[in-house]
Amino acid sequence: MPLAPVPFYILCGSLGAGKTTLLMRLLEYWKAQGKRTGVLMNEAGSVSIDGPRAGTLAEQVMNLAGGCVCCDTKEDLSWGIAQLVRDHGSDVLILECSGLADPAEVVDAVTDAYTARLASLERIMALLHPISTEESHSSAYVTTQAIRCADELILNKRDLYVPGHWERFRTSILEQNPYARLWETSHARLDAADLLTPHPSTTQTTPTNVLFSKSRPGLSQRAAYHPIATTVPLPGPLNRRRLLAWIKTLPKGLERAKGYFRFVNEPELQEFQYALPGQATITPLMLLDEPESVLVLIGRGYDVEHLRTTLLATVDNQPPSHEP
Repeated sequence: MPLAPVPFYILCGSLGAGKTTLLMRLLEYWKAQGKRTGVLMNEAGSVSIDGPRAGTLAEQVMNLAGGCVCCDTKEDLSWGIAQLVRDHGSDVLILECSGLADPAEVVDAVTDAYTARLASLERIMALLHPISTEESHSSAYVTTQAIRCADELILNKRDLYVPGHWERFRTSILEQNPYARLWETSHARLDAADLLTPHPSTTQTTPTNVLFSKSRPGLSQRAAYHPIATTVPLPGPLNRRRLLAWIKTLPKGLERAKGYFRFVNEPELQEFQYALPGQATITPLMLLDEPESVLVLIGRGYDVEHLRTTLLATVDNQPPSHEP
């Protein structure tokens, strides 16, 4: 068991956008850094086609074939992460999603209380190219989700499109995600060190074929927490009355919340679940391997620090015997 969760990267995006090409570039970089990289390959078919290629550079490749990792193989994802970290000693993990996998569901899977002990969601990279008008409804939906969830938006295959078409494509992407950093390239030619290191600005220090988007009005500096999934450790049992009042303040930008905790003066472990558009549920349960008290908040476009602060205010700081 590692002392701290290993960084976990998600590579998602359009079908045929060049995800495996970018994956190979990242694996080359990590191998040169002496990292033991574990790869999770998710392909919709029953046989992995790209897995053997990744195996030439990665320490270990786990194939999650036969379905989308967001639904059909969701449990396999958690199992694969555990195998790579515990059995193969991976110190960095990357998942290449099928072009049919919803990255929002993948985020939900990897922020499970047990999986989060092993892997910490570091960044979501979406590789995109101008979408064909003949794209299926399901593929279009997944592409939209990839754009919305991404920390890094990589627009690939620029060399294949005329300027007017490309500019409209880029504008449509920026309208859907005002938080991510934008890259424009061809053949997925990115400097892995640049991609993996947060930048204080979009100024390049060395010549590159990558173009960065200009700063958009109102775009703030990247915060220390992940903008999609924020983990809030709970240092003690919660006050039930305060938590129920906190639930009534949940903002629209919060799409998902989940976790475990205890109420003061109540013996049962509690499981918390919330997902739009439903109501929050709090359910007592028993687990042989009890997780730490924590809530995971998933969403964007809301005041994360305010919600974190008000959640922590529900922790009961009085000794249990003082609670009425």
